[in-house]
Amino acid sequence: MNVIVVGSGIIGLSCAFELALAGHSVRVITRNYEEGASWVAGGMLAPFSELLEDELLDLSLLSLDLYDDFIRRLEEVSRLKIFYEGSRAILRLAFSHQMLESIEDYALKMKEKGFSVEELGPEGARKIEPHLSDEVLGAWIFEKEGNVDAERLMDALIFAMENLGVKIEIDDIVEILWKDRAVGAVKGYKKEYSSDFYVFAPGSWSRSLFEVPVYPQKGQILRAKGVELSRVLFSERAYIIPKDGYLLIGATSEDAGFDTRITLEGAGQLISGSLSVLPSLAKAELVDVRSGFRPATPDEKPIFDLGENYALLTGHFRNGILWAPSGAKITLDYLERGEVSEFFRIFSSSRFS
Repeated sequence: MNVIVVGSGIIGLSCAFELALAGHSVRVITRNYEEGASWVAGGMLAPFSELLEDELLDLSLLSLDLYDDFIRRLEEVSRLKIFYEGSRAILRLAFSHQMLESIEDYALKMKEKGFSVEELGPEGARKIEPHLSDEVLGAWIFEKEGNVDAERLMDALIFAMENLGVKIEIDDIVEILWKDRAVGAVKGYKKEYSSDFYVFAPGSWSRSLFEVPVYPQKGQILRAKGVELSRVLFSERAYIIPKDGYLLIGATSEDAGFDTRITLEGAGQLISGSLSVLPSLAKAELVDVRSGFRPATPDEKPIFDLGENYALLTGHFRNGILWAPSGAKITLDYLERGEVSEFFRIFSSSRFS
């Protein structure tokens, strides 16, 4: 089947990867394949540390179960090594009594559901990371949580597109040409494009094509080096993420529209927050600060819509990297077997009607 994917963030490229591997003829159309949040994402696979529950946790668990194989196949096709830790990669910390109680209650629920949770306490946390702040009140490790280098992941997907023969067209899709309830074609500044099926993954720019309440939430994240960590440090103050040779420290959450500027306020917030978690970072080298746009929705849940000959996958907010394999799977399952995932019902945009 001929498929057009609109959007080249982690969601669009993951769908293109799985569809092309399955033998479909895929084209990706994007305004700028380095635009959006995917290239500057922290890369934490952390639904438990985010305290997700119910359908958001179900979607996350589907992705976590897929991730090992997703990375393996992507490395094979792209011939690029991806920094990836698939289990026990995150140390979840609490610095306030309110957060301590929230995580304790959540961890108890997860244990009752059969998930492995290790509660360490402040002293146990310092055995893992001796330089932690004295202000830490609690620490946990959730068995299934991981860490992936999002920039390297995106590089691998771009290389995989080339190796799979997937053409990436640079054009800004400005209009969908409807034919009854089906997509007849998509119109860009350069020309019109038509296909048998369409996957729309336009991220923060979704409202330009669909009547959905998706808006950009700006996030700034900084890169540093010179300090080594064995695990991600995740807290309400900051998250500090070790990669191969550097650290990512993030992230701000700003309702600033499509403002790409790096601000002193944002950088200062990240620096002060991270130093209050790990004071030894004071001697680390600041490499750079970047910004991106998370596609947010009013209820902080994604939007998955299925039309006659298209799928819309957007609104992934902070969890695009985590949810990419599950989004690609439910799209492929529909095209290959006509199987409509329950997530298309649960996360339908009709909930905002």
